[in-house]
Amino acid sequence: MVILIVRYGEVAIKGPSTRSRMERLLAHHINTGLRALGIDSRIERSQGRLFVEVSDDRVKESVDLVSRVFGVKSVSPARAYKFNNLNDLVNIAVKEWGGLVRGRTFAVRVHRVGKHEFTSMDVAKVVGAALKPMSNGVNLERPDIELFMEIRNDIAYLFTDIVKGPGGLPLGSEGKLLALISGGFDSPVAAWFMMRRGSYVDALFCSLAYPVDVINFLRVAHALFSKWSIGYDPRLFIIDCSKIVSEFRAKVNPHLWNVLFKRVLYEVGARVARSINALGLITGESLGQVSSQTLHNLMAIEHGIDVPIYRPLIGLDKDEIMEYAKMIGTYEESMRTEEFCAIFSERPRTKVSPEELNAEAAKLSPGLIDELLSTMIILRVSSAVNVINVLSQGLGDSDLEVNDIPSNAVIIDLRSRDDYEAWHYPGAINVSPEELMKVVDSLGRDKTYVLYCSKGLTSRWGALELRRLGIKAFSISIDRLRGLK
Repeated sequence: MVILIVRYGEVAIKGPSTRSRMERLLAHHINTGLRALGIDSRIERSQGRLFVEVSDDRVKESVDLVSRVFGVKSVSPARAYKFNNLNDLVNIAVKEWGGLVRGRTFAVRVHRVGKHEFTSMDVAKVVGAALKPMSNGVNLERPDIELFMEIRNDIAYLFTDIVKGPGGLPLGSEGKLLALISGGFDSPVAAWFMMRRGSYVDALFCSLAYPVDVINFLRVAHALFSKWSIGYDPRLFIIDCSKIVSEFRAKVNPHLWNVLFKRVLYEVGARVARSINALGLITGESLGQVSSQTLHNLMAIEHGIDVPIYRPLIGLDKDEIMEYAKMIGTYEESMRTEEFCAIFSERPRTKVSPEELNAEAAKLSPGLIDELLSTMIILRVSSAVNVINVLSQGLGDSDLEVNDIPSNAVIIDLRSRDDYEAWHYPGAINVSPEELMKVVDSLGRDKTYVLYCSKGLTSRWGALELRRLGIKAFSISIDRLRGLK
């Protein structure tokens, strides 16, 4: 058997009752995660450490999992030996490490807990002296290999690897929060930061272009939570927000679309948070990153929202956020996520007052929030892959995205009028998303339609909507169209 030495940082400096509670949570999450992998384990607690016993053939998997448990500062796979005296320690070290130091420089690092007739330095000296003839010598500054010995009473743990963990506090030690996750880079990273500080995190997604954007969200959510939410299977709340598109475009000042969308999302999120006893919302906002994230607009957006808003990324820049996304494993999936650009302003306001935003919100249909919430479905992260597969199959033919324009096709540009006039494919018709069905009905459902937009999400959504009505429709990348021209 191999013993995993699990170290934790700030948990160890908590008061006795809090520390004991957090250690139990930490052990529970480790045990739950290992059990999910089919790995039998036995865990003991001892003075700032957890000792996890696993079989030799599952060490790599076990270390990988434990190093992703929040609260874990580091983990080392070790061999445990009982000893009686200093000479026993020397013999154990030679047996364990004699072959490892051959042809290499080394350093011995010793940590000791308990009462002994020797010091940590004494052990390092005699073990180093015994190993030196087998090696290329001792190098305490830059050795080829470091040899660690942790002595606890009459047991010595020998190891060579220290695998860094995420640190922070055990998941669930600080209650529950609801993350507003878009599927882009920022919001999953924000959720990760609050998980690292001990919060169970569920996620809310507002779908504007079902099912394409839901698939993107589920992929990002699965990448985040399946890797890091060990010991808790988060709930995913998915709401059909497509009605917002027609409401905004028909009733709201277009320069305030971005800000008002956030306000509506906050109101929806606050309602869901209260229903699940979450203690606040998490957002991925970074100060000044985009127009809706200026100080003025953030104040206007959260005006009247009666749950706390947590913004762990507020002081980070985009490059820093992207590096975190790579580290936590959401970067690749977020790269695939596209914006539904139909309700994002071209010339957004950066200084909207609460009063202005309230006035625009008053233009929306009464009961809009209730209507949005009535569409909500709830999934667990553990079911996300199955749902992704079902939705992907439901996309229909694999030819939704085309590289060339079929003969006699009607080409529809779903971008803004300004973008259309700046450049459009010859012969393309400029149509707003909410007018798409009406225009197609007037032109004839027997025709073939090819749609494009700025990023691709709106055009794929439009093509899918048309296909659901039995109309032959495709989406094409605007970059591909420019090449064809």
